[in-house]
Amino acid sequence: MTPGPDLVMITNLVLNGSLRVATAAALGMITAGAVQAGLGAAGLAALLATSPGLFAAFRWAGAVVLLGWAVLAVRRATARAGAEAPAQATGSPAVPAHATGEPSVRQAFGQGLLCTGSNPKVGIFLMAFLPQFVPVGMAPEIGVPLLAACYLALGLLWLLTWMRLVHRLAPHLRSPRVLRIADSLTAAVFGLFAVRLALGG
Repeated sequence: MTPGPDLVMITNLVLNGSLRVATAAALGMITAGAVQAGLGAAGLAALLATSPGLFAAFRWAGAVVLLGWAVLAVRRATARAGAEAPAQATGSPAVPAHATGEPSVRQAFGQGLLCTGSNPKVGIFLMAFLPQFVPVGMAPEIGVPLLAACYLALGLLWLLTWMRLVHRLAPHLRSPRVLRIADSLTAAVFGLFAVRLALGG
């Protein structure tokens, strides 16, 4: 699992929210991956791969989603910066770590679902990558779903491991200044991936 929007979202949710909401988002991401794998097996991935116009529409939709989250991250960073200045001037505590609002479990699941589900490359990758590893003698309609399940299980394990690591470091990272920097980096990463997805990179 390489760093990308999913990992950035999980990190941000752990720092700004809790393990509970981050876990819900991770489950949403894995659910989206499973849906994309199922649709890919049903032929949607092949259709996207051979229909440039449809694939471009999906890419642009995904880019808009990522750009929207980049804007929200910028707003959080700006709100923290605006609260830090008077706090430093008066010597009072700045905005608490959770002051920007923690999403509900349902909202976090939806965010994870949308984050992974809005990227059409996930299904295409799974359908292009997994069939070559189906054991000789095993029917592809059995082998590919099994491999997809293993891949998604490993993805969930990786996300849960990363969440625990970030959670252990969180007490040292939850100062308003560090959270403002994290929000700014989140905005930059989401913005970068939005542009990259829109351009087909």
